[in-house]
Amino acid sequence: MTLAWSKSDESKHPQARDIKRNCGQLLGRLDEMLPCLYIAQYGASGRSMRTRITDTARGLFAVGARTGGDRPGVATRVGLLLPLSLCCDEEARAALLEIPALINGTTGATMSDKRRAVQARLDRAFGGDLRVADKESLDGFFALTPSASLFQRLHDSFDYVTEVVDNPAGVVRVAGTEHFRWRSYGELMEWYHGLHGSDRFGAWSALTPFFVCGNTGALPSYNTKRWASAGLSRPADEPAKWFVLRPGLLDAQLGVRFEMEEYGWAKLHLSLDDATVTIHLSDVFDPFPELLVWGREIGEGDLPVEMEIDEEGQEAVLTVLRTDVPQRVLLRVTRKYENTTLLEGIVSRVTLAAALKDELIRFFTTEFDPQHWDVGRDPEPEGDYIQVKDLALSDPWLASSS
Repeated sequence: MTLAWSKSDESKHPQARDIKRNCGQLLGRLDEMLPCLYIAQYGASGRSMRTRITDTARGLFAVGARTGGDRPGVATRVGLLLPLSLCCDEEARAALLEIPALINGTTGATMSDKRRAVQARLDRAFGGDLRVADKESLDGFFALTPSASLFQRLHDSFDYVTEVVDNPAGVVRVAGTEHFRWRSYGELMEWYHGLHGSDRFGAWSALTPFFVCGNTGALPSYNTKRWASAGLSRPADEPAKWFVLRPGLLDAQLGVRFEMEEYGWAKLHLSLDDATVTIHLSDVFDPFPELLVWGREIGEGDLPVEMEIDEEGQEAVLTVLRTDVPQRVLLRVTRKYENTTLLEGIVSRVTLAAALKDELIRFFTTEFDPQHWDVGRDPEPEGDYIQVKDLALSDPWLASSS
């Protein structure tokens, strides 16, 4: 017999939660860092956006500029953020802090008037070493043209952000800074491209200074949405309000097994009695961070809870719901966008959490192969993927005693 009731179709909104990061795309509001100088490359790779923690590229944050016209969107950049609040040259800082008001609040001024006024403040701050780039619209996120002497000035007066606490539903908080250590454009380019290498034509992409006081945005993607919502949701289903378990109904015999495959794939086999469903796990849409949180929520009894696994073409939804007996839950696996239930049954909440925890520990200890989980196929592996095994095994939920 299939147990079925309505499912919530509400869209997922970013959850207010702290995400510690020292690189990657920023998901929260940048109020604490604006206005700032941003020295960045046009465009950002998927890896530059999805990485959260790195030992080599600390401070390389991806920030998008909103674009207008017939096809509005977000154009990404990746680089170093130099908040004006961290400038130790009081005269330069005061001049630069006048720029946002010139852009946003000068009534009746023409674009030429604004450009001249903004350039005058840049000249006060940098003595002619930084100019508004040609054809820039001064929309709150605009490019600048540096002279060879600019980077010595930045070295003398600025710090840059190396660590933040991100919050998809709130403000990005600065958690760490370092002195801007590069004295020339060449030094900065050597450091940056020593990490990122050349482009596909063998050339080094330019790093461009931007003045940023607004007009920022994040580029929607599975990875950013995943970290905005933690991949989890609270389904509206509450069967305990309407149903009671049949007297004498036994818990289903539960099985949980992970299987490592090749070329960025693994499998999750879930079974209840004689029924088994296999979910394909892809390193493109790495589900392990969510699985850890999902399991912890189950173990703590923080229900109902639901997560999605993208199998590159279809999505499986794993749901755990309360019943009228607190220690027993309904485990359901469905196919998203389809009226298809793949697996469903009553199990012990504690047994489900313990089985998932034990199998994750076994899998990452004895079977997981990082050479087949993106790292082996990435010429410059870094960030999440090179650390996925260690991050999993050091997770507080897995590290705690059962």
